[in-house]
Amino acid sequence: MASSLFPDPLQMWRDALARLENDANALAAGGMKSPELMRSLQHATTVGTGMQQVFEKMVEAYLRRAQLPSRKDLAEVMAALQRIEEKLDRLLPAQESAPRPARTRRPQPAAAAPAAAPEPAPPPARRAAKAPARKTTAARRTSKR
Repeated sequence: MASSLFPDPLQMWRDALARLENDANALAAGGMKSPELMRSLQHATTVGTGMQQVFEKMVEAYLRRAQLPSRKDLAEVMAALQRIEEKLDRLLPAQESAPRPARTRRPQPAAAAPAAAPEPAPPPARRAAKAPARKTTAARRTSKR
């Protein structure tokens, strides 16, 4: 392949990205060998977990003071509602619906059509005759001239 006068910007981007990834991987692999870094990561994880627990307790206490249900309360209500629905499904007989006709664009054959003919629609109600429209002010002005 002949080399171009202008370098390929996408190839330069791929090369720079590959070098950056290799350097980051080498730094991370070297850092994982350090006991100080491992202790710091463990400490950060412990602090994060502790803060999450404290936050959950604060939110729960706030919801209790505001007399609002917590996520746990809502989950319990949902489970109770699900049990009630299952019991109702067992107690009530299955409702069989009438078979629906096939959904096609073709009309149903005459044999499958209902026996009773549809009732004709009542004739439209007669409307009262309208009074003739009155002249507008502009029309009156022009007729006076």
